[in-house]
Amino acid sequence: MKILVLHGHLSMGGEERVLISVLKNLRDLGHNIDLIITWNHKENNLFENEIPKGVNYEFLFDFYDGKNKLMKEFYRFFSKNKYPKLIKEKIKKEKYDVVIDYSSNLLKYENFSVNIPLISWVHFSLTFGEKLTSKKIEKYKRQYKKYSKIIAITKVMQKEFLEKLEMNSEKVVMIYNPIDLEFIKKRAEDVEKKYEKYLKEDYFLQVSRLSEQKQPEHLIDIYYKLKKKGIKEKLYFVGSGIKNELLRQKIQEYKLENDIFLLGQMENPYPFFKNAKLFVHTAKYEGLPTVLIESMTFGTPVVAYDCPTGPKDILGENSEYGKLVPLNDKDKFVLDVLELENEEKYRYYCEKALNRAKDFSIESNRNELQKLLKNLVFE
Repeated sequence: MKILVLHGHLSMGGEERVLISVLKNLRDLGHNIDLIITWNHKENNLFENEIPKGVNYEFLFDFYDGKNKLMKEFYRFFSKNKYPKLIKEKIKKEKYDVVIDYSSNLLKYENFSVNIPLISWVHFSLTFGEKLTSKKIEKYKRQYKKYSKIIAITKVMQKEFLEKLEMNSEKVVMIYNPIDLEFIKKRAEDVEKKYEKYLKEDYFLQVSRLSEQKQPEHLIDIYYKLKKKGIKEKLYFVGSGIKNELLRQKIQEYKLENDIFLLGQMENPYPFFKNAKLFVHTAKYEGLPTVLIESMTFGTPVVAYDCPTGPKDILGENSEYGKLVPLNDKDKFVLDVLELENEEKYRYYCEKALNRAKDFSIESNRNELQKLLKNLVFE
Protein backbone atom coordinates (compact mmCIF):
# COMPACT_ATOMS: atom_id res chain seq x y z
CA MET A 1 0.00 0.00 0.00
CA LYS A 2 1.25 3.51 -0.82
CA ILE A 3 0.59 5.88 2.10
CA LEU A 4 1.02 9.63 2.55
CA VAL A 5 1.48 10.89 6.12
CA LEU A 6 0.95 14.58 6.93
CA HIS A 7 2.46 16.32 9.95
CA GLY A 8 3.17 19.85 11.11
CA HIS A 9 6.80 19.94 12.31
CA LEU A 10 9.67 17.91 13.74
CA SER A 11 10.63 20.00 16.75
CA MET A 12 10.25 18.75 20.32
CA GLY A 13 7.00 17.11 21.36
CA GLY A 14 5.26 13.89 22.30
CA GLU A 15 3.40 13.75 18.98
CA GLU A 16 6.70 13.84 17.13
CA ARG A 17 8.18 11.01 19.20
CA VAL A 18 5.12 8.89 18.51
CA LEU A 19 5.21 9.80 14.81
CA ILE A 20 8.61 8.14 14.48
CA SER A 21 7.18 4.91 15.92
CA VAL A 22 4.14 5.10 13.63
CA LEU A 23 6.40 5.49 10.60
CA LYS A 24 8.47 2.50 11.72
CA ASN A 25 5.34 0.40 12.07
CA LEU A 26 4.01 1.37 8.64
CA ARG A 27 7.39 0.65 7.05
CA ASP A 28 7.78 -2.69 8.85
CA LEU A 29 4.32 -3.71 7.68
CA GLY A 30 5.66 -3.42 4.13
CA HIS A 31 3.95 -0.20 3.04
CA ASN A 32 5.57 2.54 0.93
CA ILE A 33 5.58 5.73 3.00
CA ASP A 34 5.93 9.40 2.08
CA LEU A 35 5.96 12.03 4.83
CA ILE A 36 5.11 15.69 4.23
CA ILE A 37 6.06 18.10 7.03
CA THR A 38 4.44 21.53 6.86
CA TRP A 39 7.11 23.60 8.62
CA ASN A 40 10.89 23.36 8.38
CA HIS A 41 12.29 24.49 11.75
CA LYS A 42 15.82 23.80 10.50
CA GLU A 43 18.17 23.44 13.51
CA ASN A 44 15.14 22.68 15.71
CA ASN A 45 14.09 19.66 13.62
CA LEU A 46 15.10 17.41 16.50
CA PHE A 47 13.43 14.30 15.08
CA GLU A 48 14.60 14.61 11.48
CA ASN A 49 17.54 12.26 12.00
CA GLU A 50 15.21 9.64 13.52
CA ILE A 51 12.94 9.32 10.48
CA PRO A 52 13.16 5.61 9.58
CA LYS A 53 15.18 4.56 6.57
CA GLY A 54 12.97 3.98 3.57
CA VAL A 55 10.56 6.79 4.47
CA ASN A 56 10.70 9.63 1.94
CA TYR A 57 10.06 13.08 3.40
CA GLU A 58 9.92 16.72 2.41
CA PHE A 59 9.18 20.11 4.00
CA LEU A 60 6.63 22.44 2.43
CA PHE A 61 7.52 25.80 3.99
CA ASP A 62 10.42 27.32 5.92
CA PHE A 63 9.21 28.45 9.32
CA TYR A 64 9.24 32.25 9.65
CA ASP A 65 10.63 33.26 13.06
CA GLY A 66 11.35 36.92 12.35
CA LYS A 67 10.04 39.82 14.44
CA ASN A 68 8.03 41.50 11.68
CA LYS A 69 4.43 40.73 12.73
CA LEU A 70 2.92 41.84 9.43
CA MET A 71 5.29 39.60 7.49
CA LYS A 72 4.56 36.73 9.85
CA GLU A 73 0.79 37.04 9.37
CA PHE A 74 1.15 37.34 5.62
CA TYR A 75 3.32 34.22 5.51
CA ARG A 76 0.83 32.25 7.62
CA PHE A 77 -2.04 33.35 5.37
CA PHE A 78 -0.07 32.46 2.24
CA SER A 79 0.91 29.00 3.51
CA LYS A 80 -2.58 28.22 4.85
CA ASN A 81 -4.16 28.92 1.47
CA LYS A 82 -1.51 27.15 -0.56
CA TYR A 83 -1.34 24.02 1.62
CA PRO A 84 -4.44 22.10 0.41
CA LYS A 85 -3.58 22.72 -3.24
CA LEU A 86 -0.07 21.32 -2.76
CA ILE A 87 -1.41 18.24 -0.98
CA LYS A 88 -4.00 17.55 -3.69
CA GLU A 89 -1.34 17.87 -6.38
CA LYS A 90 0.90 15.44 -4.49
CA ILE A 91 -1.92 12.89 -4.07
CA LYS A 92 -2.84 13.09 -7.76
CA LYS A 93 0.76 12.75 -8.92
CA GLU A 94 1.81 9.90 -6.62
CA LYS A 95 -1.49 7.95 -6.67
CA TYR A 96 -1.58 7.13 -2.95
CA ASP A 97 -3.92 4.50 -1.53
CA VAL A 98 -4.40 6.21 1.85
CA VAL A 99 -3.62 9.56 3.48
CA ILE A 100 -2.99 9.72 7.24
CA ASP A 101 -3.56 13.24 8.56
CA TYR A 102 -1.40 12.69 11.62
CA SER A 103 -1.65 16.18 13.15
CA SER A 104 -5.01 17.34 11.79
CA ASN A 105 -3.46 19.54 9.11
CA LEU A 106 -6.51 19.15 6.90
CA LEU A 107 -9.12 19.63 9.62
CA LYS A 108 -9.71 23.34 8.98
CA TYR A 109 -10.28 22.78 5.24
CA GLU A 110 -13.93 21.72 5.32
CA ASN A 111 -14.22 21.42 1.55
CA PHE A 112 -11.07 19.35 1.09
CA SER A 113 -12.00 16.26 -0.93
CA VAL A 114 -10.04 13.46 -2.60
CA ASN A 115 -11.08 10.06 -3.95
CA ILE A 116 -9.01 7.99 -1.52
CA PRO A 117 -9.48 7.22 2.20
CA LEU A 118 -8.43 9.94 4.66
CA ILE A 119 -7.53 8.97 8.23
CA SER A 120 -7.47 11.53 11.04
CA TRP A 121 -5.14 10.72 13.96
CA VAL A 122 -6.56 12.71 16.87
CA HIS A 123 -4.16 13.63 19.69
CA PHE A 124 -6.33 15.87 21.89
CA SER A 125 -9.74 15.91 23.47
CA LEU A 126 -12.41 17.78 21.51
CA THR A 127 -13.17 19.86 24.58
CA PHE A 128 -9.61 20.89 25.50
CA GLY A 129 -11.02 21.24 29.01
CA GLU A 130 -13.66 23.71 27.74
CA LYS A 131 -17.39 23.40 27.26
CA LEU A 132 -18.34 21.78 23.97
CA THR A 133 -21.07 24.13 22.72
CA SER A 134 -23.65 23.23 20.06
CA LYS A 135 -21.86 25.61 17.67
CA LYS A 136 -18.55 23.79 18.17
CA ILE A 137 -20.23 20.43 17.78
CA GLU A 138 -21.66 21.41 14.39
CA LYS A 139 -18.29 22.78 13.33
CA TYR A 140 -16.53 19.55 14.30
CA LYS A 141 -19.14 17.48 12.46
CA ARG A 142 -18.43 19.42 9.26
CA GLN A 143 -14.68 19.25 9.68
CA TYR A 144 -14.50 15.53 10.42
CA LYS A 145 -16.99 14.57 7.72
CA LYS A 146 -14.20 14.36 5.12
CA TYR A 147 -12.40 11.55 7.00
CA SER A 148 -13.04 7.88 6.30
CA LYS A 149 -11.68 6.82 9.68
CA ILE A 150 -10.78 8.60 12.91
CA ILE A 151 -8.15 7.23 15.28
CA ALA A 152 -8.74 8.27 18.89
CA ILE A 153 -5.81 7.56 21.19
CA THR A 154 -7.81 7.21 24.42
CA LYS A 155 -11.15 5.64 25.35
CA VAL A 156 -12.47 9.00 26.57
CA MET A 157 -11.63 10.65 23.24
CA GLN A 158 -13.34 7.84 21.34
CA LYS A 159 -16.41 8.28 23.52
CA GLU A 160 -16.48 12.02 22.71
CA PHE A 161 -16.74 11.33 18.98
CA LEU A 162 -19.41 8.68 19.45
CA GLU A 163 -21.57 10.55 21.95
CA LYS A 164 -20.89 14.26 21.43
CA LEU A 165 -20.56 14.20 17.64
CA GLU A 166 -22.91 11.21 17.23
CA MET A 167 -20.56 9.43 14.86
CA ASN A 168 -20.89 5.86 13.67
CA SER A 169 -18.94 3.46 15.90
CA GLU A 170 -17.34 1.90 12.80
CA LYS A 171 -15.81 5.23 11.83
CA VAL A 172 -14.03 5.91 15.15
CA VAL A 173 -11.42 3.44 16.38
CA MET A 174 -9.30 3.58 19.53
CA ILE A 175 -5.61 2.79 19.06
CA TYR A 176 -3.04 3.65 21.70
CA ASN A 177 -0.02 5.60 20.51
CA PRO A 178 3.00 3.32 20.02
CA ILE A 179 6.16 3.66 22.08
CA ASP A 180 9.39 2.03 20.93
CA LEU A 181 10.42 0.81 24.37
CA GLU A 182 13.66 -0.86 23.31
CA PHE A 183 14.78 2.18 21.33
CA ILE A 184 14.39 4.60 24.22
CA LYS A 185 16.12 2.19 26.61
CA LYS A 186 19.08 2.15 24.26
CA ARG A 187 19.09 5.95 23.94
CA ALA A 188 19.10 6.28 27.72
CA GLU A 189 22.63 4.86 27.79
CA ASP A 190 23.95 7.65 25.56
CA VAL A 191 24.76 10.47 28.01
CA GLU A 192 26.19 13.79 26.84
CA LYS A 193 29.12 14.87 28.96
CA LYS A 194 27.61 18.29 29.77
CA TYR A 195 24.65 16.60 31.49
CA GLU A 196 26.58 14.08 33.59
CA LYS A 197 26.67 16.29 36.70
CA TYR A 198 22.89 16.70 36.71
CA LEU A 199 22.33 12.94 36.52
CA LYS A 200 24.36 12.38 39.68
CA GLU A 201 21.75 14.25 41.72
CA ASP A 202 18.42 12.95 43.04
CA TYR A 203 15.72 14.81 41.14
CA PHE A 204 12.10 15.05 40.00
CA LEU A 205 11.59 15.54 36.26
CA GLN A 206 9.27 17.28 33.83
CA VAL A 207 9.79 17.02 30.05
CA SER A 208 7.52 19.09 27.83
CA ARG A 209 7.07 22.35 26.00
CA LEU A 210 6.91 25.12 28.58
CA SER A 211 3.49 26.23 27.41
CA GLU A 212 0.14 27.36 28.74
CA GLN A 213 -1.24 23.85 28.25
CA LYS A 214 1.43 22.23 30.44
CA GLN A 215 1.18 24.75 33.33
CA PRO A 216 4.84 24.26 34.37
CA GLU A 217 4.60 27.11 36.88
CA HIS A 218 2.36 24.87 39.01
CA LEU A 219 5.33 22.57 39.53
CA ILE A 220 7.40 25.39 40.96
CA ASP A 221 4.67 26.26 43.46
CA ILE A 222 4.36 22.58 44.35
CA TYR A 223 8.11 22.16 44.67
CA TYR A 224 8.35 25.18 46.96
CA LYS A 225 5.84 23.54 49.32
CA LEU A 226 7.71 20.25 49.14
CA LYS A 227 10.98 22.00 49.91
CA LYS A 228 9.48 23.50 53.05
CA LYS A 229 8.49 19.97 54.08
CA GLY A 230 12.06 18.77 53.78
CA ILE A 231 12.42 17.04 50.42
CA LYS A 232 16.01 16.91 49.16
CA GLU A 233 15.52 16.17 45.46
CA LYS A 234 16.11 18.81 42.77
CA LEU A 235 13.55 19.65 40.07
CA TYR A 236 14.57 19.56 36.40
CA PHE A 237 12.64 20.94 33.43
CA VAL A 238 13.60 19.66 29.98
CA GLY A 239 12.03 21.73 27.21
CA SER A 240 11.47 25.33 26.21
CA GLY A 241 8.59 27.63 25.42
CA ILE A 242 6.71 30.83 26.23
CA LYS A 243 6.74 30.11 29.98
CA ASN A 244 10.54 30.22 30.26
CA GLU A 245 10.71 33.74 31.66
CA LEU A 246 7.84 33.21 34.08
CA LEU A 247 9.57 30.13 35.47
CA ARG A 248 12.82 32.02 35.93
CA GLN A 249 10.99 34.75 37.81
CA LYS A 250 9.26 32.28 40.13
CA ILE A 251 12.52 30.44 40.79
CA GLN A 252 14.14 33.72 41.85
CA GLU A 253 11.10 34.75 43.88
CA TYR A 254 11.24 31.51 45.87
CA LYS A 255 15.07 31.62 46.04
CA LEU A 256 15.32 28.17 44.48
CA GLU A 257 18.16 28.86 42.03
CA ASN A 258 20.18 25.98 43.51
CA ASP A 259 17.28 23.54 43.41
CA ILE A 260 15.35 24.04 40.15
CA PHE A 261 17.09 23.86 36.77
CA LEU A 262 15.75 24.77 33.33
CA LEU A 263 17.81 22.51 31.08
CA GLY A 264 16.23 23.60 27.80
CA GLN A 265 15.36 21.57 24.75
CA MET A 266 17.45 18.46 24.07
CA GLU A 267 17.43 15.77 21.42
CA ASN A 268 17.93 12.88 23.85
CA PRO A 269 16.17 13.34 27.20
CA TYR A 270 16.05 9.59 27.95
CA PRO A 271 19.00 9.47 30.40
CA PHE A 272 16.97 11.94 32.50
CA PHE A 273 13.87 9.72 32.35
CA LYS A 274 15.91 6.72 33.44
CA ASN A 275 17.58 8.38 36.42
CA ALA A 276 14.68 10.47 37.75
CA LYS A 277 13.16 9.61 41.11
CA LEU A 278 9.72 10.80 39.97
CA PHE A 279 8.14 12.20 36.84
CA VAL A 280 5.78 15.08 37.66
CA HIS A 281 3.16 16.46 35.27
CA THR A 282 0.70 19.35 35.64
CA ALA A 283 -0.92 19.77 32.21
CA LYS A 284 -4.50 21.08 32.12
CA TYR A 285 -5.35 19.04 29.02
CA GLU A 286 -3.66 16.26 27.08
CA GLY A 287 -4.10 13.59 24.43
CA LEU A 288 -2.12 10.55 25.50
CA PRO A 289 1.01 12.10 27.06
CA THR A 290 3.96 10.11 25.76
CA VAL A 291 6.29 11.39 28.45
CA LEU A 292 4.36 9.52 31.14
CA ILE A 293 4.80 6.21 29.32
CA GLU A 294 8.46 6.93 28.59
CA SER A 295 9.10 7.51 32.30
CA MET A 296 7.31 4.31 33.25
CA THR A 297 9.44 2.37 30.75
CA PHE A 298 12.31 2.89 33.19
CA GLY A 299 10.23 2.12 36.28
CA THR A 300 10.05 5.82 37.16
CA PRO A 301 6.77 6.48 39.01
CA VAL A 302 4.51 9.29 37.80
CA VAL A 303 2.50 11.89 39.70
CA ALA A 304 0.17 13.80 37.34
CA TYR A 305 -2.89 16.01 37.28
CA ASP A 306 -6.04 14.13 36.28
CA CYS A 307 -6.88 16.32 33.27
CA PRO A 308 -9.88 15.35 31.09
CA THR A 309 -8.07 12.81 28.89
CA GLY A 310 -4.76 11.01 28.88
CA PRO A 311 -3.23 10.47 32.32
CA LYS A 312 -6.05 8.27 33.59
CA ASP A 313 -5.72 6.07 30.47
CA ILE A 314 -2.11 5.45 31.45
CA LEU A 315 -2.13 5.56 35.25
CA GLY A 316 -5.56 3.96 35.76
CA GLU A 317 -8.73 5.67 36.94
CA ASN A 318 -7.95 4.74 40.54
CA SER A 319 -4.19 5.43 40.45
CA GLU A 320 -3.37 1.75 39.91
CA TYR A 321 -0.14 2.47 38.00
CA GLY A 322 0.77 5.97 39.21
CA LYS A 323 -0.61 8.86 41.22
CA LEU A 324 -3.54 10.80 39.73
CA VAL A 325 -4.13 14.18 41.37
CA PRO A 326 -7.37 16.20 40.97
CA LEU A 327 -6.79 18.88 38.34
CA ASN A 328 -5.04 21.98 39.74
CA ASP A 329 -5.00 20.65 43.33
CA LYS A 330 -1.47 21.61 44.30
CA ASP A 331 -1.84 20.63 47.95
CA LYS A 332 -2.96 17.10 47.05
CA PHE A 333 -0.06 16.90 44.61
CA VAL A 334 2.32 17.67 47.47
CA LEU A 335 0.75 14.96 49.65
CA ASP A 336 0.99 12.35 46.89
CA VAL A 337 4.66 13.10 46.27
CA LEU A 338 5.37 12.86 50.00
CA GLU A 339 3.52 9.53 50.15
CA LEU A 340 6.03 8.16 47.64
CA GLU A 341 8.85 9.03 50.02
CA ASN A 342 7.80 5.79 51.73
CA GLU A 343 10.19 3.14 50.38
CA GLU A 344 7.63 0.34 50.21
CA LYS A 345 5.06 2.50 48.41
CA TYR A 346 7.73 3.84 46.05
CA ARG A 347 8.90 0.34 45.06
CA TYR A 348 5.29 -0.72 44.50
CA TYR A 349 4.76 2.04 41.92
CA CYS A 350 8.15 1.39 40.29
CA GLU A 351 7.06 -2.18 39.55
CA LYS A 352 3.57 -1.13 38.44
CA ALA A 353 5.07 1.47 36.08
CA LEU A 354 7.36 -1.07 34.41
CA ASN A 355 4.55 -3.51 33.75
CA ARG A 356 2.07 -0.88 32.55
CA ALA A 357 4.49 0.61 29.97
CA LYS A 358 4.45 -2.70 28.05
CA ASP A 359 0.77 -2.13 27.16
CA PHE A 360 1.84 0.75 24.90
CA SER A 361 4.51 -1.15 22.97
CA ILE A 362 5.15 -0.52 19.31
CA GLU A 363 4.20 -4.15 18.55
CA SER A 364 0.68 -3.76 19.94
CA ASN A 365 0.08 -0.63 17.83
CA ARG A 366 1.42 -2.33 14.69
CA ASN A 367 -1.23 -5.05 14.82
CA GLU A 368 -4.08 -2.55 15.32
CA LEU A 369 -2.81 -0.31 12.53
CA GLN A 370 -2.61 -3.17 10.04
CA LYS A 371 -6.15 -4.24 10.91
CA LEU A 372 -7.40 -0.68 10.27
CA LEU A 373 -5.66 -0.39 6.90
CA LYS A 374 -6.95 -3.78 5.74
CA ASN A 375 -10.51 -2.80 6.65
CA LEU A 376 -10.16 0.41 4.61
CA VAL A 377 -9.06 -1.54 1.53
CA PHE A 378 -11.96 -3.99 1.69
CA GLU A 379 -14.71 -1.47 2.51
